[in-house]
Amino acid sequence: MVMDLKVQHYRGQDYLTFWAGDDDGTRGIGSYYMVPTLTMHLNRPQLTAQLNSSYEVAHVVSAANGHDGDVHEFKITDHGTALLTVYDIVPADLTPVGGPADGWIYDGLFQEIDIDTGALLFEWRARDHHALDESFYPLDEDHGTPAAPYDYFHINSVDKHPTTGNYLVSSRYLHTVTCIAPTGDILWILGGKRNMFAPVDDLATAFTWQHDARWLSPTEISLLDNGAHEHLRTSDHSRGYRIALDLDPAARTAAVTAVYDAPGRFSAHSQGNLQRLAASQNVFVGWGKAAAFTEFDADGAEVLCHAHYAPRVFFWFGWVKSYRVFKTSRWTGRPTLPPDIAVDDAARMVYVSWNGATDVAGWALQTHGADDGFRTVQYVPKRGFETALDVAGVDGYLRVVAVGFDGEEMEDGVSQVFTVSHGTSTDTLGAVDEPLQHALVGACALGAVLAACWKSRLCLRARTQSFR
Repeated sequence: MVMDLKVQHYRGQDYLTFWAGDDDGTRGIGSYYMVPTLTMHLNRPQLTAQLNSSYEVAHVVSAANGHDGDVHEFKITDHGTALLTVYDIVPADLTPVGGPADGWIYDGLFQEIDIDTGALLFEWRARDHHALDESFYPLDEDHGTPAAPYDYFHINSVDKHPTTGNYLVSSRYLHTVTCIAPTGDILWILGGKRNMFAPVDDLATAFTWQHDARWLSPTEISLLDNGAHEHLRTSDHSRGYRIALDLDPAARTAAVTAVYDAPGRFSAHSQGNLQRLAASQNVFVGWGKAAAFTEFDADGAEVLCHAHYAPRVFFWFGWVKSYRVFKTSRWTGRPTLPPDIAVDDAARMVYVSWNGATDVAGWALQTHGADDGFRTVQYVPKRGFETALDVAGVDGYLRVVAVGFDGEEMEDGVSQVFTVSHGTSTDTLGAVDEPLQHALVGACALGAVLAACWKSRLCLRARTQSFR
């Protein structure tokens, strides 16, 4: 499983980052591994990796102290460190929430890690600061054991302010956003049972089951108010907020300064995010379990773009979803592997794609002449992930070359050479000397005969034993 794919900035360079691993429905499980290629590390149980523009892993970041890295957060700070979430199974007295004294919980942690060295710089535990009875998530008879701990806190985002150094932590099940000093002490709590702010309006402290709390300034934050968690629903639709905070201890107030309502007033029962776009100040919202995303103007007054990638009738079920959705113009992908092709000889068509390439404008079909090398005989604009080229009437040795938006052929975007008449690529047996081809074919045939004989022997033995 891969989640939280986004572009982040680290030491003057943009990186594509993501989390990969196993998810038990509550947390991410596993370890982080150094891997040399994208293909290999996707087979690992879990990692948080950074990729360069050729999709080669540049850094791998691990949770410290033997913990499993969690799916909910991987945030690179302006200081070149990484914020990670962790779910730690620990014993706890559950009598305050109607459970046994010898129960078990998921403790919500976050860690700050030095990316270069892997050293732990800071760690914070929810259990040291938030009591179990602050939770709005009920304990049932199936939870509270080591195999099924009670998830009372559910940490789902962490942010760090670049100048104050204060951390911002979202607890989905406490309905709180907590500001934590670099010392680990709580400076203030917005929302929930220990709310420290007087609301100027009806929304500022009434959010529930929220996600993705972020600093906009030392006195302004943003978040996605889901307003629902499965059957536990407190609002008829989900929405994003910008919230201004007066931090004067004598007169703490909170006021919603912008609202970003889900178009059509649907609910995202889990997941989601809110992103302020730096260039335009527009706001981009991914609706999590509801398979949609929306771009608003800065104040939320106008919907500039709204799209969904599953029918709305399925939003509740979450059959198609994205934990977070981001918009970026900063990533240019250029894979090191060549484009892939598939030849349909009967239809006289060739299909080409280049997974990960972001700057392909079109494809040039080229044929090899006797004296003048390859020359372009057809150009087709790129159409989606895979583009079809009609090769009727074109014979001989062919290839497909990616063409950039500048009209130039892309050096690494050259496919294998193929022939349409036989529907095969020349980079298989065609690249082997003819005598060796005969030897390879003969060896394959002999192997097939031996395999068939061995299978017959096993079947005969099985039939013989069945009569004993």
